[in-house]
Amino acid sequence: MQGARKAVVLGFGAVAWWLVSCREVPAPEGGILSLSPVQLPSPGLVAGDTMRDSTGSVAPLRVVAYDVKGDTVRNAVLTFVVIDTAPGAHLSGAFLIGDKAGTTVRVIGSSEVIQTQPASVKVTLSPDTMVASDSVVHRRAYSLLAGDTVVDANLATTVLHRVTPPTGVEAVVVRYVIEQAPTGINGARTVFLLNGAAESNRDTSDAAGKATRTTRLRVAAKNMFATDTALITATASYAGRTIGRVLFTLIYTNVQ
Repeated sequence: MQGARKAVVLGFGAVAWWLVSCREVPAPEGGILSLSPVQLPSPGLVAGDTMRDSTGSVAPLRVVAYDVKGDTVRNAVLTFVVIDTAPGAHLSGAFLIGDKAGTTVRVIGSSEVIQTQPASVKVTLSPDTMVASDSVVHRRAYSLLAGDTVVDANLATTVLHRVTPPTGVEAVVVRYVIEQAPTGINGARTVFLLNGAAESNRDTSDAAGKATRTTRLRVAAKNMFATDTALITATASYAGRTIGRVLFTLIYTNVQ
């Protein structure tokens, strides 16, 4: 009876070993365990052109492959596919080329066994100018009685393709730069560029071609309380050529 119990125990041990060995995770195909999202050189693509990076240079799509240790797999064989049937864009290797403006295409990257989530790309008309959406002069009053007051102003621009009538261009990056700001105590910053509550000096134009950033004056950081001026520039480019530069002037007046 004791021998039978031993045999049963040994039998269960053999089954457990077999189950564990069968459930071992095999080595990933080609050493690739995971892929990064598709890395786009730009949020948009101009019809009739190849996708470009922030410098205006033609640039390929990219995906990074990782092994089981999280290290980059060098020389990984990766391909890209446009998964939409509508002729919005096509691929030449890793280069995405625009075909039809006003469309959105989805691109995936893949190895032999895994693929990325689709990345969406807007196909647009060529942006050739950028203008202010409204006034370029903003006058703001502040009061020392309010303590650490903040004073906001919205700096809006519009990116256009000049036809009749001009058409707004989506997915163009607009960069904002503080050229001049009121002097701060001990060199403290007084003017900030924001997207909501977060600092941000660039925006991507929407479907109407609009882009905006908010400026904020921190009154408590100022070392003088006379009338002050801040100068902010907004610029955009296409194919390495500047298509517009807007200068915003902000005039701050102490009303206390």
